[in-house]
This record gives sequence, C-alpha cells and structure tokens, in this order.
Amino acid sequence: MTDGPYHSIGEVLSLLKEEHEDLTISKIRFLESQGLIEPERTPSGYRRFYDADIDRLRWILSQQRDNFMPLKVIKRHLDTEGFDPAAEIGERPMPELLPEPSLFSEREMSGSLEAAEAERTAAEAAVEPEPAASQAAAEAVAAIGSVSLTAGELAEASGTDLGFVGDLEKLGLIAPVSIADRAVFDDEALLVAKAAAAMVERGMEVRHLRMYKVAADREAGILAQLRAAALAKGGLSAAAARDDLADLVAHGDVIRRSLLRREFGLSLGG
Repeated sequence: MTDGPYHSIGEVLSLLKEEHEDLTISKIRFLESQGLIEPERTPSGYRRFYDADIDRLRWILSQQRDNFMPLKVIKRHLDTEGFDPAAEIGERPMPELLPEPSLFSEREMSGSLEAAEAERTAAEAAVEPEPAASQAAAEAVAAIGSVSLTAGELAEASGTDLGFVGDLEKLGLIAPVSIADRAVFDDEALLVAKAAAAMVERGMEVRHLRMYKVAADREAGILAQLRAAALAKGGLSAAAARDDLADLVAHGDVIRRSLLRREFGLSLGG
C-alpha cells in the first residue's frame, strides 16, 4: 500500500479539470480499464489516487491533447523502464513515436492529407476511433467522451454483432449520439456492450438485461431530485452538482455490490 495523502476520483477530476476541460470521470475510468493508470483500491472498492498516479494521468492527458499521441504509443512510453511521467510533462514525443494508424482507421488510410488529418482527429478522441470527417466533427467527438464508434465498430470492438448491438439499443442500455449526421457510440456504450456480452456468455438472456435500465432509471430519478436546483442554475453550480452526483453514483454502486455479494455469499473480491 502506498503511503501519503491521496485523492478520490472526484477530487482528481476537480484538480485536473481546469487544465483538461474535456476530462470526465468516465474517461478516467476508461484509461484505468486500458491499464494506463492503476489507482489503489480500498477494501470497499474506492479508488485512491496518490501524487504519482495524478502525475501519470496528467502526462497521459497532455500527450493526447498536445501531441495527439494514441493510447498504444502512450502505453509504450509508460512501460519503458525508468520512465517518469512527472519529469516528462510537457515533453513532445520523438519523431519515431508520432501517432500510428488506429484500429479502425488502418483500413481506410490512403496516405492523403485528408487521411492524415483524420488520424490526428482520432488520436484526439483518446482511443483510436474511426477518423472524423471534419474539424467540427472532431470537436463534437471530444465533447461526448473518448470513443466514437459506429454500430458496426461497436460490435467489432465488443466481440459481438450488429444484432446484439441493436438489442442493447432497443433495451435502452446504450444510446447513439449524433455527430456530423452520423450515429456513433461513446465509451460508456463500449463498456456496456462488453459487460452485456460477458453476461450473455454466462447464460443471461439479453431481455433480462433490461432490469439494469429499470433500476438505473429509478435511481437516477431520485438522485436528480437531490441536485435539481443546482443543475438548473447551470455554470459552476451545475458542474459541482454533477461532480457530487458522480460521487453519489459511486457510493450507490458500493451498496448495490455489497447487497448482491451478501445475497449470494460472495467474498469482497467476488
């Protein structure tokens, strides 16, 4: 266990929000899911971010924003023995480590200037999605999160098919966002699709997954009432309310998991 003061995920968001305006708790969690950051976990499941974790996250975000560096290149840096993100903040990458073609752009890159711009846009979106068609589209992608996938790409990335993605959308578990007249899915949709696929592989029927949407709607309705006034004000009040709601959601997740573990006699790590 690391010694010294630590911060919650909400506090980390507050610390870095001014420097990285598009940062969200969802994006921090996504970077963790990709193995780029590894905050310590308490026995109850809370994340603890120490100074070294925050320096690492700040460096990752800076490379994405300033150098358009894809995640696999960032990970290569981080995995280099002796690499210190805190000492490297602000450094630009060596020429040989400039962005590489992304997972979905490789099959479309033609070597033209338009393709090069598309790859730069994909890197800005943080996880190598399909190239956006214009700068306006790139800005829209940044606004919704770190992933921008078509339905087919979501199916490919989650190891499923279009029918499965369509079923999840019908159940309200995922929802597309319109960008440059295209319907695309964000990082939350990718996480849900992967989780849903894993549950179906273990015998869960797709239609039974709707219980999570019903439960989430009820919980969201109650939580929204708690911060309705602040959300309506907009500005800093709304931003603070959303941060508070993120913490409430995290606390609710702890309670929900605990109840399910107790119901089935599972250990804390189960």
